[in-house]
Amino acid sequence: MERDQVRNLELLDMKEVVLAHEVDFHTWRYATRLSLRAKIPPEAIRWRVQNTNDKFVEPVFHQNISDEEKINISRNLMYDIMTLIQSYDPERFSLAYRLVYRVFYKELTLQETNDHDLSLLKDRVHDVLKETHHFRKIFSEFVALRECQKLFYENKNYIVEANADFCKARCAQLWEVQTQYRRMLWNGSRLFFGPGTAQSPHVTKAQWRSKDEGVWHEGFYPSQVLPPSRERVKEIDNLPELAATAMDCRSCELCVPACRTVFGVGKALSPMMLVGEQPGDQEDKAGVPFVGPAGQLLDQALEEAGIIRKESYITNAVKHFRFIDKNGRRLHQKPDEKHVMACYPWLEAERRLVKPKVIVMLGATAAHSLLKRSVTIARERSRLFSIEGAEKGLVTIHPSYLLRLPDERAQQQEYDRFVSDLTLARRFVESC
Repeated sequence: MERDQVRNLELLDMKEVVLAHEVDFHTWRYATRLSLRAKIPPEAIRWRVQNTNDKFVEPVFHQNISDEEKINISRNLMYDIMTLIQSYDPERFSLAYRLVYRVFYKELTLQETNDHDLSLLKDRVHDVLKETHHFRKIFSEFVALRECQKLFYENKNYIVEANADFCKARCAQLWEVQTQYRRMLWNGSRLFFGPGTAQSPHVTKAQWRSKDEGVWHEGFYPSQVLPPSRERVKEIDNLPELAATAMDCRSCELCVPACRTVFGVGKALSPMMLVGEQPGDQEDKAGVPFVGPAGQLLDQALEEAGIIRKESYITNAVKHFRFIDKNGRRLHQKPDEKHVMACYPWLEAERRLVKPKVIVMLGATAAHSLLKRSVTIARERSRLFSIEGAEKGLVTIHPSYLLRLPDERAQQQEYDRFVSDLTLARRFVESC
């Protein structure tokens, strides 16, 4: 259907806007722009979500909007509307249009305190954000346990699509989320959406639709980003919620080029905490610290030192990968002081929840972050000392240092000393 035809149809009497799915933000926004320009009042529009019967349909409004037709609305209001659209309220699209209409034609200011529509907006946004935090905690617990690849979640609002980017960041491996209204599948490289369990107990291959296909193209549904405050980080009392909250960290510019926040792995009350510098290329892709070449060396050294990795907590001082791109390769670049400082609240919160008996600092960056001073590894390694907030601390090399040594004999000597350092930490834990 040509754009002029769509415009003419919209101006006829009572207008009905058919949305492709429960959180079809793109169609709502397109219809809202045209309707506002045509001065169609809120009571003259009926908003309806198409009953797809397990089939996904193309939206009615899918054309591009010219610059002249775009509507300037405050960013805060649009953010709230993107959250509102995730509400279970069947009148959410009508409320969203009514708010924008009233603000656009200056019938309403966002500073009014007794307006019924604004009160409804506040309540619906609060409910959605509350469930979003709950879902992210549940998903983070699911990722930590990894007992299965499917998470069954009983949704109260339509929050699945808006948390797709969060879920991909939190877990790079295969997973599936199932709710009554929607399924979401990540195969490790592509995201798919399918009908929920209420529509289809079992899903065929044909029922899955890839992200960026049709109504699931970027912009057709909201993406929820919740940058945390330092106060929020200090209030969190469990590791799954802390890890979930860290996915939307925007404290420094490293979050832009990196694939994801790479948070620590392990359990609260782990006796030993190992802290490295930052994730590398493979860690950034996998979402798990110490899985690349340096991580393999660490695993080997831990085993020789009699330490079970799963019984320790492993993290980094900086949670995003800093790199430079050289001919398509992402080469490690040492984080600056500002990056270490920006990430310190996360490390501080991890220490608070893990409560380790000993913290092993792998390299100068980790030691500098924790000790708040410059550290020379050669001068301070291989000894236990008191550290604020933990019983003992121990400084040693980062395992990547071993990979840079050109001489095989020197590499073996340094490796043996590294194992000795880890053994010292293990013996201290056993003596407590």
